[in-house]
Amino acid sequence: MRWQRVTLIAAAGALAVVAVVAVLTYGHLDAIVKEEIERRGSALTQTAVHVDSVSVSLRDGTVSLENLSVANPPGFTTPYAFELGGITVRIALHSLLFDPLVIEEIRIEAPRVTCELAQGGKSNIERIRHAAEHPPGEPRSRDGTPAPPREKAPSAPGRRLIIQLLSMREGEVHVDARAVGGPEGIESLPGFELTDIGVKQGGATPAQVGRVVITALARDVAVAVAASQLERYIGKALGGQAGDLLKKGGAGAIGKGLGDVLDQLLGQ
Repeated sequence: MRWQRVTLIAAAGALAVVAVVAVLTYGHLDAIVKEEIERRGSALTQTAVHVDSVSVSLRDGTVSLENLSVANPPGFTTPYAFELGGITVRIALHSLLFDPLVIEEIRIEAPRVTCELAQGGKSNIERIRHAAEHPPGEPRSRDGTPAPPREKAPSAPGRRLIIQLLSMREGEVHVDARAVGGPEGIESLPGFELTDIGVKQGGATPAQVGRVVITALARDVAVAVAASQLERYIGKALGGQAGDLLKKGGAGAIGKGLGDVLDQLLGQ
């Protein structure tokens, strides 16, 4: 009987420790998620990423971010390239214990983009887009373009994601070409929707999803700039591989114009 009491006491103690750890973890979950977003985001864009606040609700399966900003690379005068007023993420609760994790929707609100040209003629958006699409250590050909892998790379470790809907509401883009003798102005930034990200690949890594978001934003800026008199200063490089198609089709072509590019980013 005595050993049974000892066992029960030990079990109760273990449960108490687990409960305390769970409470502490849940209490610090917002801060943990905030730190992880800033760390991964900064590594992806090669610039500082900051979030004012993060609110996680495990009961509702939602994550809310307030005022996410992406700093400009060195050589630009304005502090930020992207300022996203609010981001709401809805997670499919039934997928929490499985891989891939299914995200029902990521909704970006009140986006504000500053597209600035440096004296060398390259824009901040192009610099960030290029950093996101071509991470450090990626194999490259002699001309500087990404080299095709000789064989399919092994799956990246860690949790993979499927995003059923990524949407962005309309915002604005401040285009500043004064460094190269051009004007500055503010254009409307059209919204867009992307669906089933990572479905064909059986899930995407967080880094791949981040590249998709940055690439989609850069293409959206290309659409806005194409509608203004400032395009000749910014150049076609801003839109990257899908720039021309997007300019012909407008914001409605975001998904179609990104099709091949997204597959490439996701390893398809």
